[in-house]
Amino acid sequence: MSNDSPGFLQKLPSALPGLALIILTMVVIRNWIEPWMTNAVILGQKGWFVKVLHLNYILLGIICGMLYRNVVFGGKMPDLFNDGFKLSRLMIKTGIILLGSLYTVQAIVKLGSMAIFLIGGFVIMTLLMVLWLGKVFKLDRSMTGVLANALSICGVSAAVATSPAVEAKASHVAYAIATILGFGILTMFTSPFIGHALGLNDLQYGAWVGTGILNSGQVLAACLAFNPNVAPGTAVSVGEIWNIMRVISIPFAVFAVTVWYWAGKELDESAAQKKSLGTLLIEKFPVFVIGFMGMVLLTSLGAFGDVGIQGGPPASDTIKMLRLWMTWIFGFGLVGLGGYIDFKELAKAGGTPLKIGLIVGVTKYVLALVVVLLIKDHLVAI
Repeated sequence: MSNDSPGFLQKLPSALPGLALIILTMVVIRNWIEPWMTNAVILGQKGWFVKVLHLNYILLGIICGMLYRNVVFGGKMPDLFNDGFKLSRLMIKTGIILLGSLYTVQAIVKLGSMAIFLIGGFVIMTLLMVLWLGKVFKLDRSMTGVLANALSICGVSAAVATSPAVEAKASHVAYAIATILGFGILTMFTSPFIGHALGLNDLQYGAWVGTGILNSGQVLAACLAFNPNVAPGTAVSVGEIWNIMRVISIPFAVFAVTVWYWAGKELDESAAQKKSLGTLLIEKFPVFVIGFMGMVLLTSLGAFGDVGIQGGPPASDTIKMLRLWMTWIFGFGLVGLGGYIDFKELAKAGGTPLKIGLIVGVTKYVLALVVVLLIKDHLVAI
């Protein structure tokens, strides 16, 4: 009898019930619940759930998955749905590959060497700071790896991209996301006030929040709160391009954290042997990252048509289709992720991830503002 684990096609029949529940959940959220939230009037304000609580289909999907496991199913995923929820991890990796359709090498060039140096410096600084604090606070190695990329790059996407490479639990991703969202809500409200008080223009403000705020959606919200106009040169166009540069570093950051994780992980506790770099490169490099980089290259070469960068031609129908697929695939995958978040595990983990997140988040946010104020006359308009 073969000891090989069953392949994708062999797993598919047993995964169908779980996949059906995941798909049905996301269809209901996107077609009925999210539109209702957008129009619902609470406390006299239309769209209160979206504007105040910042709820969207991604967060609702994770919440539904968590409720399935911890409330509906009493803390354990039933065997009927187990394989389908496990297969949702493949959806997340597929979505990460499609994420490459958002970016082109040509867009990076517009930023200029100073912007690239500044963004890259902040990514590396944040990464090293989290890894050091994780050691100081004796935080779980997998949790540290997920938190490092979540705080240094773009929050949710980076946390999800890193998790399979460092053997992270769903609770690790949940903690990283909770830290990002909690800190982000604060920065979304304070950033426009600070920007106007300091007399920052759209270019300076966009460069600051695009570097200092942790999550892509929060960058967008903070920029539109500062200046609601959407046009080339406005805060949102600057902030999002700076933010895109951070996101492009996902594969490199995932690789770096993967090497760090496995280089320090003991193969055999008694022998205290560690894997060589060559073994890491061959065995542990996440394949989906190669797919992401390939998608960026194809997009840059125009294989899918115009990308739709601010100020350029609108996105092609193919690009729009890829991005639509990506939103649905991420939605499905994150419902599955929610199904593996155990409230009991979260309770045991303690508040260390939150402490590290606040220390690093505040440091990055304040330092980014200081640096932008120092170089504000040398920023390049796009």
